[in-house]
Parts: sequence; structure tokens; C-alpha cells
Amino acid sequence: MSKSQIRYPVLEKLFNSRLRIKVLKFLFRNGIAKVGPRDLSRRIQESADVVIREMKNLEKIGVVEKD
Repeated sequence: MSKSQIRYPVLEKLFNSRLRIKVLKFLFRNGIAKVGPRDLSRRIQESADVVIREMKNLEKIGVVEKD
């Protein structure tokens, strides 16, 4: 199992979203980066539609800001 395929079931239960964990891990590992949802979806290999929805959710709770 590669490093990117390691699963963290406790975090998945805590955050209740595998995608949210992938987005947050990317953002924390890459520092403050201006990255759009479509570029982010390509980088984390997820559908653009679900990444856009998740980014809106994170924006609502104040984790990310729309630039």
C-alpha cells in the first residue's frame, strides 16, 4: 500500500468524509496555496463536482476562503 493509499479510519469517522480529509491533507501539506477546485480535483484525483461541493462546505464553516 503506497503512502497516498493509507487510510485513517478514525479521521474518516471524525470528519465523516474521505474527500474532506483528502482536501485538508492537500491544503495542509502545500501550505497556503491559491488553488481552484478544478485544479485541486485533478491533483487529488477526485471528481471536480464533489471537490467543488466540499470546498463550498469548508468555506461555510470558515476553513477556507474564496479568493
